[in-house]
Amino acid sequence: MIKLYLKQAWMLMKQNKLFTGIYVVGTGLSIALVMTMFIIFYVKFAPIYPEYNRDRTLVMKNMKRYPKGKPDNWNCNGGVAYQVVKDMLPGLPHVEAVGGGLSDFMGDNKVTLPNKELLPVSTYYADAGFWRVFTFRFLGGKPFTKADVEASMPVAVLSEGLAKRLFATADATGRHFLYNGKDFRVTGVVEDVSNATPETAGDLWVPILHAPWMTVESKRGLLGNTYAYILVDDAANKETVRREVQDVIRKYNLQDKEYDHDIMGQPDNYITSTFRQDVSKVPDMTEIAKSFCYILLALLFIPALNLSGMISSRMHQRLCEVGVRKAYGATRMQLMNQVLCENLLLTVIGGIVGLLISYLIVLTASDWILTLFDKRIADPTKNMTLTTEMLFNPIVFSIAFGLCVVLNVISALVPAASALRHTIIRSLNTNR
Repeated sequence: MIKLYLKQAWMLMKQNKLFTGIYVVGTGLSIALVMTMFIIFYVKFAPIYPEYNRDRTLVMKNMKRYPKGKPDNWNCNGGVAYQVVKDMLPGLPHVEAVGGGLSDFMGDNKVTLPNKELLPVSTYYADAGFWRVFTFRFLGGKPFTKADVEASMPVAVLSEGLAKRLFATADATGRHFLYNGKDFRVTGVVEDVSNATPETAGDLWVPILHAPWMTVESKRGLLGNTYAYILVDDAANKETVRREVQDVIRKYNLQDKEYDHDIMGQPDNYITSTFRQDVSKVPDMTEIAKSFCYILLALLFIPALNLSGMISSRMHQRLCEVGVRKAYGATRMQLMNQVLCENLLLTVIGGIVGLLISYLIVLTASDWILTLFDKRIADPTKNMTLTTEMLFNPIVFSIAFGLCVVLNVISALVPAASALRHTIIRSLNTNR
């Protein structure tokens, strides 16, 4: 029976090309915008390379410091002091690893080989724990060690792309190059990291004590420029670890006779940290979630209402057909199933078109569309490639199919139910 319904739907589509075109385009655009949102969310929050541990990661980005009893006279930095990462957080219960690092967004960094042209690079300063929190794929060599970091050794991990630009090969472990005029040795080469994951993206990674801000960090207490990443042994223990970290800062404040330090509710889970764009404010996740729900409802229900009106008009034209079917014994449920199957076919076609459009939007506008929730991505020197892993995922396709079904039911059910309530005589005499 379903096969017959679909065959009939295909014949109706060919007979009513204008209706079919408008329906498919309307559905496609709706699905495209919604899927674009979901693709962005997936890239931002799902476990993808090299941030496969996002569900177990807590992040601490910013900290306020103010004189005792004067909370309005605060100072704030774009991170915490490396001391917090190195000495205060390791060893806490349920903490598997603690890493620290930050991309040098403002630095004018260059690499080269002797007698070769200078190549601009995006540098990421990291410690040894950084390589335990994040799961980079090494094509050769290994990350620099804790001893390398503490001794501020001139070593670096290169991305595959930079290694090929410098040495014309990814097999660069052990080779030397000039970084800002100083000789550095390659300890390892990793698969390229897209700028779509700004917490870890870079062309090369060097020990954090080479960061220029480290020379003045000791004068600002716990204020600094390092992001702290805490890998929890189990996602269920994140709240326990969060309380432990807050207790560490509270105890430090009791010992500090001059200043209080406020981590503003951190450490955050990975999603919350993405929306912490203002260094001095805690993001209101409830309001953020509401705003995205409103956008999603608008993108789904406004087109659905328009399509519902079109289907209502079409059903009015087909009342005679409905009357004949009823006269020959067709039940209301059979007629409803036919209408839903017809619209499901149109919606699936529109959904496929919408998926293609959404991928086109994301791929062609990736240089700005991913900055909707994270302004740090707006660095043209970085690799903005969206990988297959980011775009083609069963979860994304499942969401697309679900949206198709929801849109079909909403747009077709109400007008179909209204039309099928008519008696056989009224249906047969509608167009007279």
